[in-house]
Amino acid sequence: MRALSRNSIAAVIGFAALVAGGEAESAGGFDRSLTGAWTASPQDCAKLFVRQGGALAYRQPVDKFAQAAIIEPGRIVTPASVCQVRGVTRAKGETKVSAECRDSISFTQATAYIKLGADGQMVYSPTGDPSLATTLTRCRL
Repeated sequence: MRALSRNSIAAVIGFAALVAGGEAESAGGFDRSLTGAWTASPQDCAKLFVRQGGALAYRQPVDKFAQAAIIEPGRIVTPASVCQVRGVTRAKGETKVSAECRDSISFTQATAYIKLGADGQMVYSPTGDPSLATTLTRCRL
């Protein structure tokens, strides 16, 4: 169950980067230019992702424990789950994303707090606590 929660949160983190300005936005209010693949390090990009018919996909066999996300309009696909964003709010330079995620056996609610770095990386935390933060980098595929 711990891996599911971690993967669900990893899925949510990417979506906050897609949010355009404003105090509160719907799941559809995102910047489509930021769709793509995100992972913990640039070296993981080629290892985790491939293009299939012009779309991004996870390389087979999928590493279910990788911290990665494919962000598409309206959803986030992680190695272990698919999330639909239900709410996005922004305040004081931080974005809070709420999502409903599903894997092969369950549905979970996930929340993540995200700050975007000047270098284009996303820093997220499941609680807002910086000591629990993880950084993801956008892949150029």
